[in-house]
Amino acid sequence: MAAGGPGAGRLLVVGHHSFLARHLLAACAQPVAAVAHDAVDRPDLLDGIDRVISFARHPLLGSADYRVATMDPDLRLAGRIGARGIDYVMLSSRKVYAPSAKPLGETDPTGPQDLYGRHKLALEQALRERLGARLTILRLANVFGYERGPARRTFMSLTLDQLARDGQIRFDMSPFVVRDFLSVEACARVLARIVATPPGGVLNVGSGIALPTGRVALWVLEGYGRGELVIESPREHDQFVLDIGELTRRYGPSCTYDELRASCLDLGRRLAREPGQRSDTFA
Repeated sequence: MAAGGPGAGRLLVVGHHSFLARHLLAACAQPVAAVAHDAVDRPDLLDGIDRVISFARHPLLGSADYRVATMDPDLRLAGRIGARGIDYVMLSSRKVYAPSAKPLGETDPTGPQDLYGRHKLALEQALRERLGARLTILRLANVFGYERGPARRTFMSLTLDQLARDGQIRFDMSPFVVRDFLSVEACARVLARIVATPPGGVLNVGSGIALPTGRVALWVLEGYGRGELVIESPREHDQFVLDIGELTRRYGPSCTYDELRASCLDLGRRLAREPGQRSDTFA
């Protein structure tokens, strides 16, 4: 639980321009201070704060040039907390886990398969050393929303960009590959509950639903009203689903299958309304 209990002090949101942070701020009903990522060294930043959640991200994270110990903004901020009674919520990733055919639980083995996952795991460990029980680590599933442009290279941003440009969604994997998806709106709602009373330790945040990636693509196409899904390879690649039993027990359900479908349909419809998109639809 947060130091002093919910409402004893303000929540600080660092990196408030980020995609997920903007949705969290809209979902929060508690007192919030919100700053850009470059404010981490401001002398009065932590005055009156009892909980921090950081969305700050170094642009080199996940690349060979990144150095967690010297570059990470979360470590800089944690260093400023020192002996203050401030709880810290870190956004980590499901990519820190070792691959598994079963739902991934918080106590399951770690074994990152790429640099992004290795960097996130190293950051988790470094923050634990500095903050101990005041640290809550959230391992996020695939959070999606209306993401467009070269700065966003997520599953959904690539899906929407391909569809807008080519009228196709192309997969270099089997459409039967399942992943754990959570809409940004649903994620923001559950984050708002978590940051009010951070539990400490590790907590998975996802839908807990093993959703075929091809189903996600077809829902987007249905909302868009046209286009096709093209499968370029049958490979089974990067399947995962999170065990969210602890999340549900503490904070309630994150979302349902029907809500995931509705979110994907809405993304397709929104894309169809963009200037320059054709207005014809399937018969």
